[in-house]
Amino acid sequence: MKIYISGPISGATNYPSSFKDAADYLRDLGYDIVDPSTIAAPSKDTKWTTWDYYMREGIKRLMDCDRIYMLEGWEDSEGARLEQMIAKQLHLPCLYEVEDIQRV
Repeated sequence: MKIYISGPISGATNYPSSFKDAADYLRDLGYDIVDPSTIAAPSKDTKWTTWDYYMREGIKRLMDCDRIYMLEGWEDSEGARLEQMIAKQLHLPCLYEVEDIQRV
């Protein structure tokens, strides 16, 4: 089962460790991980702004997932809120870091 990790990246200095810790935890639970924090930087000839590029690439990956895992602080991230809204509209289960995922 594929799970997409969503959380604050723009302006968050600790996002690499937050996403890595979540990926390790979810992998230990048996999930295949989709981590948007590892998306390669855009080429210099992209027509999109940096934020638009990363969101477009992330949303493409979200479409291949079975559920979404929201990191703490997701509510303060415009991108994470958008990803959560898309997941809900597509009836993907939304799991939250602040909950005990093993109960779900």
